[in-house]
Amino acid sequence: MRKTVLGLIGTGGISQSQHLPNLMRAPHVYLKTVCDKNEELLARMREKYRVPNATAEVDDLLADPEIEGVVVATREDMQAKLTIRALAAGKHVYVEKPLAATVEECEEVVEAQRRAGKFVVVGFNRRRAPSYLRARELLNADGGAQNIYYRISDEYWRWGKGNPPGVRVIHEVCHIFDALRWIVGSEAASIYCACSRPDDEIYTMKFASGCVATILNSGYATRDFTKERLEAISRCGSVTVEEFVELRAFGYPGVAPMQRFAGHTHPDREFAHKHIFSTLGAEGLYAFRRMGWEYLHQQENGGDSGCDAEIETYMNEHAPHWNYMVDKGWLGLIDHFAQCIQENRLPEAASARDGFVASQLCHAAIKSRETGEVVRL
Repeated sequence: MRKTVLGLIGTGGISQSQHLPNLMRAPHVYLKTVCDKNEELLARMREKYRVPNATAEVDDLLADPEIEGVVVATREDMQAKLTIRALAAGKHVYVEKPLAATVEECEEVVEAQRRAGKFVVVGFNRRRAPSYLRARELLNADGGAQNIYYRISDEYWRWGKGNPPGVRVIHEVCHIFDALRWIVGSEAASIYCACSRPDDEIYTMKFASGCVATILNSGYATRDFTKERLEAISRCGSVTVEEFVELRAFGYPGVAPMQRFAGHTHPDREFAHKHIFSTLGAEGLYAFRRMGWEYLHQQENGGDSGCDAEIETYMNEHAPHWNYMVDKGWLGLIDHFAQCIQENRLPEAASARDGFVASQLCHAAIKSRETGEVVRL
């Protein structure tokens, strides 16, 4: 199999947790070069993943004629600029979300893509999650989604507390805006936000197709609570997906009422959860999350975990990252990007325009929150 030659810009957190291991095991990818201004980190990641080349200079990577596509995974304020540079250099681009902080910057990327004639894939990975591909298939076969409820809730109060209040919608809910547009197959016509406290709010959306959707967004959940849940009703049936590991179908003749999906793994961490989710589904996920919460709660309320040495070692050294243990489509999306470069076809993934629309929706939601009014798009 011929592999697509890619380069990676940025070897920080998201690259270490997702892109580097995924690039190394994606069937259609050959990672030739990694780039980062932090030369110590760059050297460690090059050695760890046995990447042939490393450079601290973006221009060096972009000047390589063998590199066909570039993965941009840097600070958010650099992603749009680097995407535009890579397009100008004749490279296809996979760029992390959000595409840019402002709608105007997103427009600049859309225009750069048009000029370059290359494609841009934005890292809205849920479009390639196996459970969501199946849910969308079932809904579309029954006339499409008519009413959707989506919850995204996590420990943002812990890991995101350094961010200004109210920006979670830009960093996290952008994923959901894109996923709903893709599932519904229609543009949003209006959005309304009601907020109880910063980063604890709901959005109601009306789509041009007539579908309505509600998003519950909360950064105040605990680890034992699943992060994401989708519920959708079509013409005669309905479907639910519990955090990407278990799909339940209702009212669809000839369709299995339950399907379970394997988890996502990292080469540095223990992998048994992948097989547990494929056989136990949501029950396995609940057990993992409860174990994690109990350990953390005991540690924070008295110091002694109360766990035996094996559990303590597992939690500290081997347990998968809690929000990365399910298959949200990261590996599938990066391999799809590479395969589309090989086959010279447009990806079935979020484009620069989709990144622009997601940004529009984020800022419309903020405007609605501030004014208390429905924002029409």
